[in-house]
Amino acid sequence: MSFKRNSYDMPGGTMSALHVNESKGRARLVFAHANGFNGQTYRAILGPLNVHSIAVDLRGHGFTDLPTNIKALKGFQIFADDLVTFISRNVPGKVILSGHSFGAVAAILAAPQLTDRLAGYVGFDPVSMPWIGRQWPNIPGGRAWMKKYVPIAKNARNRRRQFDSLEAAFKRYKGRAAFKKVPDEILKDYLKGGMEPNDNGMQLSCDPEWEQAVFCAQAHNLYKAARFLPKNSKAHYAGKFAVSSKGTRAKLGRVIGQNNIIFNPKFSHLFPIQEPEYAAGALTDCIKHADWE
Repeated sequence: MSFKRNSYDMPGGTMSALHVNESKGRARLVFAHANGFNGQTYRAILGPLNVHSIAVDLRGHGFTDLPTNIKALKGFQIFADDLVTFISRNVPGKVILSGHSFGAVAAILAAPQLTDRLAGYVGFDPVSMPWIGRQWPNIPGGRAWMKKYVPIAKNARNRRRQFDSLEAAFKRYKGRAAFKKVPDEILKDYLKGGMEPNDNGMQLSCDPEWEQAVFCAQAHNLYKAARFLPKNSKAHYAGKFAVSSKGTRAKLGRVIGQNNIIFNPKFSHLFPIQEPEYAAGALTDCIKHADWE
C-alpha cells in the first residue's frame, strides 16, 4: 500500500488530503473522517481496497489550513461545501463518497451539489438527529447549553491537547477509552495525521474547542439532502454509544431504502477503526456495484 499527502488551494486556505494507492489510476473514492479525527486514521481501511482513494482532512482537522469560526458554526454545511469544492477542482469523473460519523453526514450534505458525479455512497454511523435535536443550535443559548450539558461535547472541550512526543501520546491513548479496541497501526496513523509540533512538543491539530463546536452544530437536514444520493447508497449504524435512534434510522431508510440501512447492535460508534475489515468489506462491495457510467 502506497500513500502520499498533498495540499490543495481552497477559498481561504488549503485542504490536506492523503492519497492511498494513487498508482491505481484516477481516484475512485473520497473519504471524510469523524469529528476530532483526520484522514490518515483510515489508511488501513482504504489500503486493501486496491483502488486510488483520497482521505481528506476536513476544516479544523489534521493538516488542513482553513479558517474556523466557532461562533458561526451551527451545522455541517460548511464541511459539505468544502468537499464539493475539493472534488470539483481536483477529482475528475465519477467518485464514491464515504465517511464516518460527522464526515458521513458532510458527504450526504454534499450530494445535492454533486448529483452527476456520485458513483456510490457508504456512510459509517452518520450522526442522525431527530427534529428537536436539529433545532438546538438555532435557539438562543442552545449551543452554550449543549456545550455544558451534552457529555460528548463537554468532554471534547476538556480533551488533553499537549504531549511531549508522538510516543507519549501513543502510550496515553493505547487501550484506553475510545481507543480500547483500536489496532495499534490505526492509532499510530491517527496521531501521525493529527498532531503537529510546537515549542512544548506535540499537540493535537484539532483544537478541542472546535471539536466541541462541531458536536453542537446539528442544524442541518441530512434526510433532505439524502434524496440526492445514488440508489446504491448504504448507511451502516452501530448500536452502542449510538448517534442514531430507531426512528432516525427509519427516517433515512424511507429516503434511501430500508434495505440499505444496516444496523449492527454489537458495534460501537468507532466500529470502522475498531473493525477495519468490516469497513473495508463494505467499501469493496460499493466499489463493485458502483455506477461508473
